[in-house]
Amino acid sequence: MIPKDAARLWEELRHREPEEKLEWIRELARNPTPDSIDILLDVLKQESWFLRDQAARALATLGDVVVDPLIEYLGSGLWYTRSAAASALGWMATPAAAGPLIQVLRDPNRTVRDAGRDALVLLCAHEEGAQEVAAAIHALPERAQRFALDGLASRDASAADRVARILREPRLLDASDPRPMARAVNEDGFLWEDVVGGEGPVSQSG
Repeated sequence: MIPKDAARLWEELRHREPEEKLEWIRELARNPTPDSIDILLDVLKQESWFLRDQAARALATLGDVVVDPLIEYLGSGLWYTRSAAASALGWMATPAAAGPLIQVLRDPNRTVRDAGRDALVLLCAHEEGAQEVAAAIHALPERAQRFALDGLASRDASAADRVARILREPRLLDASDPRPMARAVNEDGFLWEDVVGGEGPVSQSG
């Protein structure tokens, strides 16, 4: 796909009916190029939930080439972009995303945190993913570990139990080789303790 074609498809996404927009998104995913991938990633910044959801599902089919961009989008200033990126990483079930997704659990927006929990549950469906999630949780302070496990349990008790078993078995935990953890404090100075110390109301406008 040449850049002009990519730009044309983006205009179609803006102006067509939902069914036609969905078909354009699928076409972008069927013929992935740097241009088409950039368009799909850009859709995650749009206000339309339908487009974001469909683009996230399409991105989840594209493999390793989109993992790093999606992880970067977890730090977006738009709460709905962070949520869509977390969902895409969950559908991909990429073990390398475990550490960044664990950090999503301290996001100030409840919808984003829920998307992070759901994504981690999907990772835990596979042995390697569960080990990476356990390793990422193990790297947290004790209170944050409990918070993360409780969050998993609230979405899927069996996933939380699987991770808890790995945490109790050092030999299983040592089998994983996680990526370096994201910083415990983000650019806004938001700490794990800000969450585990008591949440209070959370605005969806994030």
